[in-house]
Amino acid sequence: MPKTERIWPVVMAVAAASLLLMAMPSPAPAQGDEKLLITLDAEGTGVNDVLQILASRSGLNIVTSPDVQGRTISIHLKNTEFDEALNLVVRAAGLGYERVGNSILVADVQRLATETGLVTRVFDLRFASAVDVQKLLEPLTQGVTASPVSNRILVHASQSVVDQVAAALEEIDRKPGQVQLEARLIEVNTSRLLEIGIDWEKIAKWGTVVTEGDAGMSPQGKVPQQLSYLKADETEDLFRQRSAFEIALDALISNGNARLLSHSKLVTLDNTAAEIFAGETVPVVITSLSSTGGAGGVVSQIQLEKIDVGVKLAITPRISPDGFITTLVIPEVSRIVAFVGPDDDLPQTSTRRARALVRVKDGQKIYLGGLLSEENRQSVKKVPLLGDIPLLGHLFRHQSNDEVRLDLVIEITPTIVGDEGASLPQAPSLEKE
Repeated sequence: MPKTERIWPVVMAVAAASLLLMAMPSPAPAQGDEKLLITLDAEGTGVNDVLQILASRSGLNIVTSPDVQGRTISIHLKNTEFDEALNLVVRAAGLGYERVGNSILVADVQRLATETGLVTRVFDLRFASAVDVQKLLEPLTQGVTASPVSNRILVHASQSVVDQVAAALEEIDRKPGQVQLEARLIEVNTSRLLEIGIDWEKIAKWGTVVTEGDAGMSPQGKVPQQLSYLKADETEDLFRQRSAFEIALDALISNGNARLLSHSKLVTLDNTAAEIFAGETVPVVITSLSSTGGAGGVVSQIQLEKIDVGVKLAITPRISPDGFITTLVIPEVSRIVAFVGPDDDLPQTSTRRARALVRVKDGQKIYLGGLLSEENRQSVKKVPLLGDIPLLGHLFRHQSNDEVRLDLVIEITPTIVGDEGASLPQAPSLEKE
């Protein structure tokens, strides 16, 4: 067969593919959608020819290595995005590609893995930590160095990798959101409530009543038949009845049956833990004996350690795009129950700990309870002056040992402060060596 006859089927296949691609234009993208759609049918066509067609449609420069020569593929695509079409063509040929600016290099995978033409650039970070960003960029390249002092990262890699780093930083280096946390730690004396006829278990079980339209206020000068209503949502005509639990808790604090241990307000970054501690720091002296050998004898060493006793509260909020806040709450309550050791100088503590993950709306309250404890409290009541008389004073004194049950109630109100991480207006500033 003449040479012209041998190459004719290949030329026809390429021409057919080109004509089919031009004859079947992709649907026009919707307004604001710049995605290029490819429709292509080719049978036994050279990879170089298919890439040439993709280059002409996309307006990009496609450079191929000698590894591409002689490889053919069959491809049938309809309304496929350009990046997906290019990926399928290259992978079907057993090759790889790398994008450098407005050009695409197609070559053997091993050849692409060898970085050449390395450049060095410095990226200034505005919000993210340079050390954290360095760890995130390690899958892209190992040529990343962080400067914690100036909060910069230096990248020494090929141009395509540097472009990928710049694109990744636009998503990573964003302004973080902030959350204000208002926390109240309240200790309720349930034993005292029982003495005056109040069942704490029933108070702790509350419900919410929602009405459509304002239910109105109770008449003035009369005992209210129901609790007042608050507007549930500014955008809707819904009203929420005030919770009996909120009112009862404030009343118990006012009359002394509950004690407000802490009322704190603090602001923390999104997904960053905040800690609150209300208690005491107890110093502990630890004496250890060690032998030096020989005539040195025994050496005594004294160390001073500190133990935090009281209420610890760790709160980690995470902002969701829908305005909700996922909050991880870890409360811990500890107290000294006894002193042990040879000299009775080592405190023995009792600890109660809980862990809760709650998703609430911005500004909604979170209640945690059930951290119960029992204490033996000794109280002495006496008549002034007469109760201090030796011997006879016992007649004017009364001593009692009471079993006190305490319930720790934790109230947390997370509120989003400011905007949540806006995108960078432009790529980070670059410096070339």
